[in-house]
Amino acid sequence: MIHRRDFLKFAATLAAVFGLDALPEPVLAALKKIDPEAVPKLIYLQGLSCTGCSISLLQAVAPSPLTMITKYSQLVFHADLSAISGAKALDLVDKYLSGQAGEYFLAVEGAIPEAMPEACYLGDKPFAHYLEQAAKTMSGAIAVGACACDGGIPAAEGNPTGAIGLKEFYRKRNLTGKLVINVRGCSVHPDWVWYTIINLVKIGAPELVNDAPKLFFSRKVHESCPRYHDFQEEIFAKKLGDRGCLFKLGCQGPDTYADCPTRWWNGGRTWCIDSNAPCIGCASPSFARRKDFPFYRIGEVNK
Repeated sequence: MIHRRDFLKFAATLAAVFGLDALPEPVLAALKKIDPEAVPKLIYLQGLSCTGCSISLLQAVAPSPLTMITKYSQLVFHADLSAISGAKALDLVDKYLSGQAGEYFLAVEGAIPEAMPEACYLGDKPFAHYLEQAAKTMSGAIAVGACACDGGIPAAEGNPTGAIGLKEFYRKRNLTGKLVINVRGCSVHPDWVWYTIINLVKIGAPELVNDAPKLFFSRKVHESCPRYHDFQEEIFAKKLGDRGCLFKLGCQGPDTYADCPTRWWNGGRTWCIDSNAPCIGCASPSFARRKDFPFYRIGEVNK
């Protein structure tokens, strides 16, 4: 008898081997229609962040990161990946954000220090300056990761920077005329971002729920969790590493919307629950906001 969690792991691995990596049907169809000469320009800016989301994006399997930034999009600027730097890089960004270099989409990783602009500069100007410029010229924006969407860890209780997400930043500045798609996660899953970009450019704006793509964030982690049966039968893990439902050890699956149970991570090899770790709710808007909220709990099962 094969357990459900083992079957899901096998299916995810098999998909990765054949290069499918759980590509949604609309995305597969879009990939076949992409004209390499007409792919969109992408300006990728980073605010208050650890660069973890960028690292995660480079772990994409199918399509590969190289294919994504050369064939299915044209990555004009990324602080970690661009060949140019310094004044030349800033001039290039300015040309696009001022509307002199044609259409582009904006991707933002990291939070915006609303109460302390000097906490994040790009060249000799505050990060906020570039975002205000982009609001007037971009075709749309994707907030990449928890920090760019809702402030994330930089916005944790007690942080003096007043960090906020991109959508809230634009709302406060009355710059709400352009589409902003939130792709949450800490770090973000590469599929969530790349497939959203393909969908946005070649199909149109994806259906959203809570400003996030419904395709990935319509169901709670708890609903598809392979340990859901343990929850129903009240079989709870007593310590980290135990089999059984991890709810009483702090699992945030019942309150977090994401398709991690079916998409998996690391090329379909594993994910948090499969590694006997509770879901920490990194795709939740409230992730890491309260300083008194522990990611894991110990001994709750006996209380």
